[in-house]
Amino acid sequence: MRKTAFTLALLPLIALLSACGEYARLPAQAGTGPSPELPPPNSTLIPTVNIAPAVGWTDGATPTPAADMKVTAFAEGLDHPRWLYVLPNGDVLAFRASGVAE
Repeated sequence: MRKTAFTLALLPLIALLSACGEYARLPAQAGTGPSPELPPPNSTLIPTVNIAPAVGWTDGATPTPAADMKVTAFAEGLDHPRWLYVLPNGDVLAFRASGVAE
């Protein structure tokens, strides 16, 4: 009786964990360029959410820009900025995911 109850309790856990194994069906290059190929929607009971971690620049390093372009740090010390909004007078507001200005 105990073994049956344990097995019945374990089955939903196994089912939930097996649903966590989503993977990309297309290479990254297929989703870029002038005509990106998008995969079809995938309905799941529990959606997969992959959030890229924020990684700052190392001291003195910047991303490599295109020809005739320059990269400079706009702001520092922001925990999780999500949106930048430029006001008509040139001021820039940085917003976090919660919508609270930093």
